[in-house]
Amino acid sequence: MSKSSKADDIVLIIGAHHEEVEAEFPNIAAKLADKCSRVVILNPVGGWNWSFIRELGPDGVQSTIREAKNAAKELGCEKVIWDYPVAELDEHKLEIMRRMADFVLDLNPSIVLTHWPQDSHADHRAIARISRHVLNVAPNLVEDSKRALEVKEIYAFQVGITQTYNYYPDFLVLADDASMKRAEKALQCFHGTAKQKALIWWENVQSKTNSWKQITGGIPAEPLKFVGPQLPLKGFRLAEILGDDIISMPFDRWIYDSHGQI
Repeated sequence: MSKSSKADDIVLIIGAHHEEVEAEFPNIAAKLADKCSRVVILNPVGGWNWSFIRELGPDGVQSTIREAKNAAKELGCEKVIWDYPVAELDEHKLEIMRRMADFVLDLNPSIVLTHWPQDSHADHRAIARISRHVLNVAPNLVEDSKRALEVKEIYAFQVGITQTYNYYPDFLVLADDASMKRAEKALQCFHGTAKQKALIWWENVQSKTNSWKQITGGIPAEPLKFVGPQLPLKGFRLAEILGDDIISMPFDRWIYDSHGQI
């Protein structure tokens, strides 16, 4: 699909904090940006009470926001960052839900990517629960309930391999030299405020995409898991958009009990 024939779809990616998408699955974001009319990244958590950001001085927050937005642009995405502290999500939960509901109804995306709820990081778990609740009941959380929720498909992405657990993806989005170069350039945008961390993030991106090569026949990839709202009877819209850049995972999965029996 050429840039002149992009799909009309709007994609919303809800990643907990400001570097989530660029540091975890930038190839998916870049591929979708190439093939959809808009890809918007929403980061509800500012992370401003993280120690390394506080150590940047009085301009640290604004510098971090600027770099994060520039990183999203390298992937072809828009970025919206809110200011909820990472350590105070429970305190602001209802406010975040209402604000997110209003945001989703205004944006009207057809596809949403969000966190998998089983995650070792508390903020990831919180945003997974909040976003899935909002995507179920958004019109009931706002005063103007006439806006319709038009989300067709919701997917959970993978963050760190040691963070996301019990995660069995349904699809792999193939990376290529172009998307990996954009991913690297996106992470380079963080060098002003988090250079050493950004270098590690880039190493992690390469390691994670390479970890799927055995399934893809040698092509690096990033995984997604379908989580709702219901199975499409006429095919997955995401697959129609991404075409040859997405492949399905083997579906031979077994559940074992505590005694190791199927």
